[in-house]
Amino acid sequence: MSGMVRIGELVGKNSFFSERAKYLDPGMLDNPKAYWEARFPELREANLPASAYTPSTSLRLMNVWYDRKKCEGCTGYQSCPKNDDVKGHVFSIGIVDGMIIEQVNSCHFYRQHMEKELENRLWVFSGLNDGHRRMTFENFPREQKKLNKELCRRAWYFAQNYVPGADMKGLYIYGAYGTAKTHLACAMLNQLIARRLKVLYVQAERTFAALSDLYFREHRDGLPTRSEILDKYISADVLVIDELGHENVNDASIWALYTILNGREPQRKPVIITSNFSPMDLAERYLERAAGETSRRAEALISRLYWLTDDYEMHGEDYRSRKYLKNLDS
Repeated sequence: MSGMVRIGELVGKNSFFSERAKYLDPGMLDNPKAYWEARFPELREANLPASAYTPSTSLRLMNVWYDRKKCEGCTGYQSCPKNDDVKGHVFSIGIVDGMIIEQVNSCHFYRQHMEKELENRLWVFSGLNDGHRRMTFENFPREQKKLNKELCRRAWYFAQNYVPGADMKGLYIYGAYGTAKTHLACAMLNQLIARRLKVLYVQAERTFAALSDLYFREHRDGLPTRSEILDKYISADVLVIDELGHENVNDASIWALYTILNGREPQRKPVIITSNFSPMDLAERYLERAAGETSRRAEALISRLYWLTDDYEMHGEDYRSRKYLKNLDS
């Protein structure tokens, strides 16, 4: 190793960096300004005085140079050769008041990785299954677009423009079976996830049955409590409740829906409802099955439902039946 100088000899202490960074080229000592400007175009452009290139500065620059070499030929975050504490990060040079400093920023691959991780977490949180994830605006039934132009425009506008905290109502979409209400609601959620919003899909019958069941096994077997589950429904930026009105309407389900809507109302967090019942029919359904305190709560949740949503009727025929009959004819 003739012609090489240990860093420890330069700064007066051994093992200053890792094993790979023990030696310095003599050129750093003879003319550090020329040496580093030849390696870093940004330093050449800055044209700092020779006095800026102190021994400690050379150590910092060597660290940046060595790190930059590690990044050459990198194909992605998973293949990053750096240690865990700096994996996915790159060192760069900054100049502050004529002094050269070392900076650390996340690299392009790391940002891609974190973006994908965020997307995966949003999908998991959303409750959307593979079938729901295939329901998009692009493959929404063409005949339904023609029959429900205003509703489709409203759904598209919401999915493209809603941001948390915006004063924008959700949608109450009602109509007959098989008119693609769920498809439209899921298309909105898929677009919102693409925009990195935190959304949640729940199916009314299963959700309220599960919440009622939890009443009898609260704090048992390590299961989440009703409060913890309801907090999840309340915290989502946008909540879809699918097939509302088909749940077993009782005190427990009315209490749960009231709690969800009441929790979302202060921040005007929108809710998207699909149902076979019009808002008026749904109100009658709740009120006729409630009594006493539950009746007053049912009235309150209906008021909140009107406050949080604009209602649209989905027109059209049952596309499942049409598809079935078409298959029989073919």
